[in-house]
Amino acid sequence: MEKLKQKLHTDDELNWLDHGRTLCEQGIDDETLLLRRKFFYSDQNVDSRDPVQLNLLYVQARNDILNGSHPVSFDKACEFAGYQCQIQFGPHNEQKHKPVFLELKDFLPKEYIKQKGERKIFMAHKNCGNISEIEAKVRYMKLAHSLKTYGVSFFLVK
Repeated sequence: MEKLKQKLHTDDELNWLDHGRTLCEQGIDDETLLLRRKFFYSDQNVDSRDPVQLNLLYVQARNDILNGSHPVSFDKACEFAGYQCQIQFGPHNEQKHKPVFLELKDFLPKEYIKQKGERKIFMAHKNCGNISEIEAKVRYMKLAHSLKTYGVSFFLVK
């Protein structure tokens, strides 16, 4: 069983670290680590009082939405992108946030990039008002929880 555990890989074909040993004990010195949850847990209660966990959930959900693991409609994608703008750039500023400001591939799933959703994204961003980065992440995650595929992982089986 121990040998099988050592061969366990993530869906990205990366080895899991042994949570029972320190990084030094595992020979990890100057490497980039991808932080993910290995065990099932309920993230329903993660909120603004736990900003580290909230950020991890936000980054994972954002990446899954952008790479298509969680399929969303164009309107939902723009809503997510509006929150993402609030998180990254703060409150909407008419002088600064113009359509050419965004690199769409960083805000929309690839199937929607050609639809030129800058105006919809900026409207969603503007609707955020002056909420804080943390509150924007909380709202982003509430919207992510409403997705039918949230909490589901798909694996290619050969």
